[in-house]
Amino acid sequence: MAAAPSAPSAAPAAELLTWKPFLVRAAVSALFGLVTVFWRDPSTLVLSVAGGVYLLLSGVAYLWTHRMAHWGPRFRLVTDIGGGLLLGAGIAGLVFVDDRSFALAGAVALVVAGTVELVRGLAVRNHAASRDLVVVGVVGIVTGAILPFVEQLGAHALLGVTGGGALLTAVVLGIAGLSYRHDSALSASSGSGAQGEPDPVN
Repeated sequence: MAAAPSAPSAAPAAELLTWKPFLVRAAVSALFGLVTVFWRDPSTLVLSVAGGVYLLLSGVAYLWTHRMAHWGPRFRLVTDIGGGLLLGAGIAGLVFVDDRSFALAGAVALVVAGTVELVRGLAVRNHAASRDLVVVGVVGIVTGAILPFVEQLGAHALLGVTGGGALLTAVVLGIAGLSYRHDSALSASSGSGAQGEPDPVN
């Protein structure tokens, strides 16, 4: 009887390489989230700079995530739109230093990018990272949907909502990225070990 496949072989090695952009996104989200936690009385300038840089870096890592070849051609256009909106929202936050610009641009970008990740996660259920995309997609949608409603409360509330979503994203993608990195290393080592083994003698 053949032995059951090990955990690393449950997903193709190319899918496990998702750990790279996942860990970058987790690091960016965690750093921004910690800034929002420990900055007690942020100004609109802090909101625009910290939030703008966060959205910019998130957009870059988002595009990196979804342009990896193992996803296939499906949803390429809409993921490019989602990443482009995150980049645009980051630029808008840095250029237009006011609460409303950040709230509106951030809301649109996060909702659209989150919706795209949710849809892609549901569409590729056999992919190793499908559940992670669903979770971070929902987090992005909820975060973006709340932003316009707290705009009147000022920079502290906007940073708090965005930072809360960022911390949740960091936890999900950080755990996922470390798990896929571990599985990828095991898959590579088992593959090289199998190649090095001598052929059995009958």
